[in-house]
This record gives sequence, structure tokens and C-alpha cells, in this order.
Amino acid sequence: MHQEKQKDYMQKFGRFLAVVLPAVGIIALSGCVREFCGGWMSKLPDDLFSQNTSVTMSVGETETQPTAVVMDAQPTAVVASTGFLPAEVEMVSASAEATVKGCGLYIDGQFYGAYSSASSLRNILDSFKALYMTGEEGETVDFTRDIQLVDGTYPASDLLTYSGIKSVLESKVTETYEYVVRSGDTEQTIASYYGMTVDRFTALNGELATDDLTAGDILKVKVEEPLVQVACTRKVTETVSIPFSTEVVEGVSSSGKAEIITQGVNGSKTVTANVVTVNGRETERVILSEKVLVEPVTQTMTEGTQSSVSYSASYYGDTGSGVLTESLIWPLPNNGGTETCYYGEDGHQGVDLAIDAGTDIYAAASGTVVVAGWYYTYGNCVVIDHGNGVRTLYGHCSSLNVSVGQEVAQGDVIGKVGMTGYATGNHLHFEVHINNRTCDPYTYIAR
Repeated sequence: MHQEKQKDYMQKFGRFLAVVLPAVGIIALSGCVREFCGGWMSKLPDDLFSQNTSVTMSVGETETQPTAVVMDAQPTAVVASTGFLPAEVEMVSASAEATVKGCGLYIDGQFYGAYSSASSLRNILDSFKALYMTGEEGETVDFTRDIQLVDGTYPASDLLTYSGIKSVLESKVTETYEYVVRSGDTEQTIASYYGMTVDRFTALNGELATDDLTAGDILKVKVEEPLVQVACTRKVTETVSIPFSTEVVEGVSSSGKAEIITQGVNGSKTVTANVVTVNGRETERVILSEKVLVEPVTQTMTEGTQSSVSYSASYYGDTGSGVLTESLIWPLPNNGGTETCYYGEDGHQGVDLAIDAGTDIYAAASGTVVVAGWYYTYGNCVVIDHGNGVRTLYGHCSSLNVSVGQEVAQGDVIGKVGMTGYATGNHLHFEVHINNRTCDPYTYIAR
């Protein structure tokens, strides 16, 4: 009996161990795993999971959506540059969602893109300035527009390449200006005034009804100019001539013609001025001081008895068809000269073009010189016969480069601007004659 009870006890104890021992083993094993994993997790970087990710978890039939923790990823500057950049600007290929640290280029407050390095962008701008610097002592150089460089974080899609930055700096913008019409103006003269081609000027403004324009009219014109321009200001000291004045004295010469009694002589002076250039073109000159080196000698001349100019036989020539064999060109460089007296004004027989003394005078067309010398109230004067009854006259020259009988080609320098003869300031008096009668020069020549 006792043996049977002992056997039954051992069977029950075996069944107990079969249940308990696996459970104890599982508990012990889980403790080891937890200890090992805890030590491994403690060795990971603290910021590896600094931004939580939205995770969907299922517990039985219940779905839980935890709230994602969003980090502050707002860039210091987010600006869409599209629409303000030239079409040829090259962008850095990048994801539209990515952001990068860089330096933003702002022109007059408008964002034009970012560059990878602030120092490199400054070097590019300095190189652009250097294109127009003279390097003279005391020279100041700056951009005509407000340019700011702003360090920050920008959309990677706004990052420009070097060529992209260069394209921005060299791009063109359209501005509107008021233009005061001058006598004889055409689309060509107005376009040239702004340094534009006629085709580009017409594309921006349409065709102008130039036949309806009157001197003094104000036109609003659209002009294309560089977006970024460099202004250089420097002090210059130059030696310039002082034109002599002419005084008409009482009395007449034996010939009855106006004649010189005392030849005028130009003086000289040093002039110190602040000169401003924009992209290499002079736009302003402010005189600071002047010092006379040599005083000019006043020219004196008799008035003469003839009330009007009568040409010598050498002037009159054969008449002809009056047709120009070549179009006349403007007689002063760069379409220069300010018109101070128009054709027909108070009986005036030509146009007066005020300009600096010593400026070259060009032959308006090819021909033969028939007058070269002192010519009544015209002072030093040149007359050129172009054939077919066409002649041109250039008066009040300070000096002459040609002589009677000489053949000249269109554009040859025939003299220098002055104020000889009956003149109150340095200018060129220019006439066009068809069959020995004066005509409005603007009928035959475009400025």
C-alpha cells in the first residue's frame, strides 16, 4: 500500500516539473534577452530617432494611430524665383523638396536665386565690378542697384550654377523713360541715343509716326538696359583749350568784306572734375575747380558793308538733277552736336550744332573742295561739290584740313569745330545746297 502511494506521488511530482520547468526556463531566457537588448540600445546615438514616424498598430480589433512629432524644418528664406530669372539661367539639378544652406542674391529687394557659397558669390560680384574699374587712386565703385547677399537655408531648386549667376548679372530689363524730341529725329536717331538697334526699339515701342513729331514733344519710350550696372566715380584733372572770342569793331575794310584785324588764339586751362561712368560710359561730370594756364587772345574783325553773304564765283557751280549719288552722313562724331538754331529760323540758311571746340568735322559725302579758307562771316569755311548740283558747307571751323581742288571721301576729317567768323560760341554751321539754293539739311540727312 505504502509503495503504491509513493509511486503515485512521484508521478504527480513529474507532471508538476513538466509544467513548471519550461515556464521557469522561458522567464529566465526573457530576462537574459532583455538585459542584452537593453545594453545594446543604450549604445545607439541619442538622435537616431529624434523625429518620430507615424506608425499604425493593431491590438486585437482596435487600430491606434499615434500623433507624429514634426521637427522644425522651416528654412530661413523660402522664395520662388521662377518668373524673375532670365530664360538662359542654369539651375542646379536638385529635388524640389530638399533645402540647402547657401547665400541668396537679392537685387532691389527681389530674390534672384541662391549660390552655394557666400564668399564665392562675393568674388563673382567683385569680378563683375572689376570689368569697369580703372584702378585710379581714389576711385569709388558700386552697383547702381541695391544688391544684398543673405546667408540662410533655401529650397535646393533655387540654387544657381556659376553660369546661372553670370546670366542674372548680364540679363536685360525694360525701363520707361521720357524722351524730348529733337528736330529731325527718326526711330533710328532715338534708338541710337539709347544704344539700341532700330529692330529692338521698334519691338518694344512699335513704329513711331516720326512725320508727326515736333521738336520739344515728349515721348514715353521703353528702353532695354542691363539689370546690373557698375558706376565708377573718380576725380580727373585734364588740360583743355579755352576758345577765343570774336569781337566785331567799327569800321570797314577796303574790300567792304568782313576781315580779321587780330587773329584769335585759344588759351588753355586745367580742369578738375568728378567723372561718373556707368558700365564704362560717361554719364556725369561735375567741375570741381579750374585753373587758367594761358589766357585766350580775342579775335577782332571788321563788320563789312555787305548785308548778306554773296558767294564768290568759285562757289557757284553747274546745276544738275539734284540727286545724291550717296546718302549724306552726319558731319559730327556719334551724331553729336546740340541744335541751337534751326533751318529757316529768322532766315537762317542751315543748322547750328553746338559742340566742343576741336571736334572733328566729317565730309558728309564724297566730292571736290571748292572753298577752303576764310569765307566772310562764316570764318574758316569748307564747301564741297558732290556733283549733280549738290553742295555742302561747313562754317566757323577753328582749323581746316583740306584745300581747294582736293578730292575728299565721305567721312574724311575736313576741319575742326570752332567759333571763327560771326559766331558767339563753338559750333558747326552746316548747310546743304541743291542747285545753288539752300535746303533743310534734315530733308537729306538722318541723325
